[in-house]
Amino acid sequence: MLFLKKPRQSNLPSVSQWAQFFKILTKKEKIFFIVLIIAFFSSLFYSSISFYYNNTELVPSYYGVLHEGMIGQPQFINPLYAQTSDTDKALLELVFSGLVKYDNKGNVTPDLINEFHFSDNGKTFEFSIKENAKWQDGKQLTMDDIVFTINLIQDPTYMSPLQGYWTNVEVIKNSDYKGIIKLKQPYSGFLDNLANVKIMPKHVWEGMPVTAIIANAELNLSNPIGSGPYAVESVIQNQNSKNKRIRSITLVSNSNYYDKKPYIPKIKITFLSEKNDLAYLLRIGALDAGYIDNAVYNNDFRSAEDKDIMNADYFGVFFNNVKDPVSKKEVRVALSYATNKKEILDIIGEEGYIVNSPILSDFYGIQEPSIKYEYDIEKAKELIQKQGFELRDGVLTKIVKKSTGFELKHDLKVGDNGSEVKKLQECLARDRDVYPDGTANGNFGEATKKAVIAFQEKYADEILKPSGLDKGTGKVMGETKKKLNSLCFTVPDESTQLTINLKTVNNPTLKKVATKIKEQWEKIGVKVEVSELNTNDIKKVIRDKDYDAILFGEKFSSTPELLPYWHSSQIFDPGWNLAVYQNEDLDTLLEQSRLFANPYDEERVKKLVEIQEKIMSDNPAIFLYSTNYNYILNKKVKGFSVQKAFDQSRVFDDTPNWYLTEQRVWKKK
Repeated sequence: MLFLKKPRQSNLPSVSQWAQFFKILTKKEKIFFIVLIIAFFSSLFYSSISFYYNNTELVPSYYGVLHEGMIGQPQFINPLYAQTSDTDKALLELVFSGLVKYDNKGNVTPDLINEFHFSDNGKTFEFSIKENAKWQDGKQLTMDDIVFTINLIQDPTYMSPLQGYWTNVEVIKNSDYKGIIKLKQPYSGFLDNLANVKIMPKHVWEGMPVTAIIANAELNLSNPIGSGPYAVESVIQNQNSKNKRIRSITLVSNSNYYDKKPYIPKIKITFLSEKNDLAYLLRIGALDAGYIDNAVYNNDFRSAEDKDIMNADYFGVFFNNVKDPVSKKEVRVALSYATNKKEILDIIGEEGYIVNSPILSDFYGIQEPSIKYEYDIEKAKELIQKQGFELRDGVLTKIVKKSTGFELKHDLKVGDNGSEVKKLQECLARDRDVYPDGTANGNFGEATKKAVIAFQEKYADEILKPSGLDKGTGKVMGETKKKLNSLCFTVPDESTQLTINLKTVNNPTLKKVATKIKEQWEKIGVKVEVSELNTNDIKKVIRDKDYDAILFGEKFSSTPELLPYWHSSQIFDPGWNLAVYQNEDLDTLLEQSRLFANPYDEERVKKLVEIQEKIMSDNPAIFLYSTNYNYILNKKVKGFSVQKAFDQSRVFDDTPNWYLTEQRVWKKK
């Protein structure tokens, strides 16, 4: 018998039963049920959101265009010649790469280099390069390109501004990706020199004479072949035949770049001639980024912020240490005490900070000098007056008493003879009306007596009247002798005012600083004459050392290199020893401080501290202030991390890390 199984009945309510559900609930039960449903779905939603956020992270996305503004005109996006222009150097950082570069704190870090080390006591630099590096045209980058670039820089025919840094250096290829650089001796600034070299493609430039390189507008500007994060996409020029000014250059991400791909795939750089125009476009948000000059800076930015970047420049007053009156240390020290740096900093603004040493202690993290000259006007007055100066009509003046070394001491009359009589006759002979004969034979005769009488009667008010006489006696004594001595044998006292000619560049900020220094020094009685010169004239003044003091700036790199500014060999052109300062012990220390392969070596730092102390003890200059770079960046641009830069172009080493938008991605397990 066939038995059919009865279908299993479901325990769940049917649709029709569910339809009756709300009819059997009370009002309170209905409200409670709805609340439970809302709570359930809310919990599910927030759990899902929480799960998503806990298991994902925000990362930069590859998107957008950065609008950069620059003052000036590009000419050479070429490693051989770009060093003379801030505009060219900025483009060079984006389009080309080097063996090393600077990180966001100004330290040298590998770029094309894979690894390196020094050997032979720092005289040999051994390195390997990344094997995935390619040129923007797809060709492989190898040691051949590196050897080619350095050899080209060293060749005086090509007149590269970098040539002087690469004399007595030999670069050798060991293989396609390994090489060595040999130095004559260890040099602490070697890595800085290396950071300034961008590599050129041998297959593009080989065999090209210097005239052809300079004239090649395509490879220098519109289509340079580099290995950096960006490549030139287009160059826009004015169509006016009389003005071929470049308006903009657009860069795009280099598809062959060996390192991290830039998040911002395109950069459009607009070139302007006026600083005020750049400031205006940044303030209204028409541009995303650009450097603002201190002279046109203010805080009125709608959607941007000032990224203060410390730099290794500083300004000071450098005394001509071989020229009076500042050749005397005591005078220089007095002027240091009379200088109020805080007042000067008020001129500079928030981007400035006080400098108290030749090494930029704050910037490099080296201990401050033990010797300081804090503002103390009373101490300045005391020191300067000890040098024999006194205030006359508000100006410090030194009185120098002078004498011929002779005076009439004895009474003289007819019949006397000797050297005093001869001196008397010479004195009388100066006035032919008094002594027409003019004979000076040392014998006091009748002719000399007549001359003495004529002299006494000429100056009767001073010689005869005090004695109640009407006529001359012909005898040299009393008031007669006194008058003769005053006319012929006394030199008037010489007065010398303490005057300093302070020269500087015709720059709005430096002019204000020079004027402030003039005001401060004049408070202690120093007469200051300020001269403001154009760039060409100031170069001549520096070459000829034609100044008492000069307000000027000095510039360092990732490590302080003081020899060019303080060694006695740098006094003469083209040296930059502005203080004309000579010290044999300091020369030795400066030379020793260079002989370290590692610029951060502990022993080298000790040498730098010793150098600092020696310079400060002689006080050949007053170190005043440094300023931060004012780099204005739109708030929508993220990822900026530069804290220190040695010139404005170095900020672009960091550009591949900037981004405009973010996206969420699942976290990697």
